Amino acid sequence: MLKGFASIESTLFGMNMEYLDLSNMHVSEDMRGKGIGKRLFQLAKAWAKEHGAEKLYISAHSAVESQAFYHAMGCVEAQEYNPYHVEKEPYDCQLECTL
Repeated sequence: MLKGFASIESTLFGMNMEYLDLSNMHVSEDMRGKGIGKRLFQLAKAWAKEHGAEKLYISAHSAVESQAFYHAMGCVEAQEYNPYHVEKEPYDCQLECTL
């Protein structure tokens, strides 16, 4: 039974072509607080770095728990916003994590 996943888009973007997009990340509610999200995020960062990114881009849901998780993982407000995400989800927080 699938309890968590992360997916990253494989096309670099940004002015310096330094970002890869963490397009989805989810851990089932009954599995939260067990380190699964942290491990998935670490694996996502490693994969993005191996594929040429310098930063991981996250268009994060504005929910308090989502924001707390990403900030705990070292994410900060993105220096460069992806217009696609801003238009698609204007209430999301645009974050980045240096790899």
